Amino acid sequence: MLSTVELLELALEHQHQRRWQEAERIYREVLAKQPDQPDALHLLGVLKAQTGEPTVAAALIARAIAGNPAAPAYHNNLGNVLQDLGRFRESLLCYEEALRLAPDYVEALVNLGNALNRLDRFADALSCYLQAQRLRPDDPAVYVNLARALVEEGMLAESLACVEEALRLDPDNAEAHATRALIWLLEGDLVRGFDDYEWRWKLPGVASRSFEQPLWDGSLLDGRRILLHAEQGLGDTIQFLRFVPEVARLGGRVVVECQPRLVELARTVAGVDEVVAAGAPLPAFDVQAPLLSLPRILGVTLERIPCQTPYLQSPEPSPEWGPLPGEGTLRVGLAWAGNPSHRNDHRRSLDLWELAPLGEVRGVTFISLQDGPRAEQALDPPESLSLSLLPAAWRQLPALAAAIERMDLVITVDTMYAHLAGALGRPVWVLLPFAPDWRWMLHREDSPWYPTMRLFRQPARGAWRPVIERLRSELEAWVKDKRA
Repeated sequence: MLSTVELLELALEHQHQRRWQEAERIYREVLAKQPDQPDALHLLGVLKAQTGEPTVAAALIARAIAGNPAAPAYHNNLGNVLQDLGRFRESLLCYEEALRLAPDYVEALVNLGNALNRLDRFADALSCYLQAQRLRPDDPAVYVNLARALVEEGMLAESLACVEEALRLDPDNAEAHATRALIWLLEGDLVRGFDDYEWRWKLPGVASRSFEQPLWDGSLLDGRRILLHAEQGLGDTIQFLRFVPEVARLGGRVVVECQPRLVELARTVAGVDEVVAAGAPLPAFDVQAPLLSLPRILGVTLERIPCQTPYLQSPEPSPEWGPLPGEGTLRVGLAWAGNPSHRNDHRRSLDLWELAPLGEVRGVTFISLQDGPRAEQALDPPESLSLSLLPAAWRQLPALAAAIERMDLVITVDTMYAHLAGALGRPVWVLLPFAPDWRWMLHREDSPWYPTMRLFRQPARGAWRPVIERLRSELEAWVKDKRA
C-alpha cells in the first residue's frame, strides 16, 4: 500500500509525462480518502489548467490555498490560471502573495512581470524581469519572458539579444526558438522565421498530429495524395489556403482538412481535390503537412508569397437569404472585435462606440459584420453612427463571404474578417495594435499577403483615437473618390 506522498509522487510523474488520465485517477484516489488534501487539490488543479479547464483549475487551487495558505506555489499557480482566464488584475494579487511568502521566488517574479505586461505596465514588468535575472542569471526562461515583453514594446533588436542569450544557455529551448521565429517574421525574414516556427510543436500545451504518413519534404509528388491540415484559427486557415495551388502544381492530389465552417469555401480553392471537415474520417493519403508549415517546406520568401487574389470564391446568394442592406449605396462592412479567447484580444479589439467618429462620413451604408459577444453592441450603436445589421441568413459562412463580396469596403480589427476579405480580393482596411501579430510585420501600410489590404497601426500602446481619426479622414477621401 503506497502512502499519500508516494501516490502523489507517482501521479506527478504521470503528469510530467502527459499521462493525464492516469495522473488524475491517482489524485482522485487520494481525494476520495482525504477530500481536503491540499497537495492533491493543487496538483489536480494544475493538471486541469494544462488540459484546458482553467475554471475547474481555479476552484481546485483555491481549495488547496484554503487548506494551506502558506504555500507560495499554490498562489503562483492560481495566478497563472487567472491569467489564462484573462483576470490579470486578480492574478497580480496571487503573485504578490507568493512573493510575500517567498521573496526570491523567481517563477512568481516572472509571472508577475507577465501579468503587468498584459496590463500595459511595461516599466513595472521590466523591473520584475530584471530582478528575476539578478536572482537567476543562468535561467533561459527569464530571458525569454523579457524578450516577449520587449517585442510588445517594438524593441526587436533588444528582444533578439535576450533570445540569443536564452539559446546560449539552452540551445534546445522551444520557447526561445518560437519567440525568435516571431521576431524574424515581424521583420519580414520569412525563411529563418518559418524555419524556427517549427519549434511551436515543442511548446507546452501544443500537440502535433500523429500520422503514420511522413511529413512532406517539398519534393515532387508525382500523383501522390497529400493531406494539408489546419492547425490554428479560421483566419490562419484562410491565409494559408493560398499555398494549395503551389502544392498541386508539384503533381499532388490535394486533400484539405479544415474547420467545418470553412469546408464549402475551401472547395473553391484551385488545386483542391477533396475537403474534409475536422473530426470526420480521413481518406487514404501518402504524405501530410500542417498548413502553417507550407512556407518553410516550399521555401517561401517575402518576395515570393503567393498573393494572387481572389483565391476563395463566394457562393451566389440565395433568394431565401433576403435583401442585403445598402443597395445602391457604398457599403462599408464593420467588424470591431475578435475572438475573446485570443491571448491578445484585449489589445486588438475595440468597442463599437470607439468607431463613432466614422459616423461623420456621409454617403455610405455601414453594415455590422460583427459576431460573438460584442455583436450585441450593434443593437445600440452610437447616435452618430447609423449602422445596419447583416440579416441572420448572411452571417454564417459561406453566406458571409457572399456578403463581403458585395461590400465596397471592409473595415475590421485583426480577425478572421480581414483574411476573408483579403482572400476574396475585396478592399479591406485593418486596424492593428501597436504590437501586431507577426503576419502584419512592422512599419508598412500594405500587406504582402493581400494586395487589396491597407494597414492602420496604433502609434503607441492602446492609442486607438489617432487610428480612428486617420481612418475617418481616409474614409472621407475614399467616398469622395468613389463619387467622382
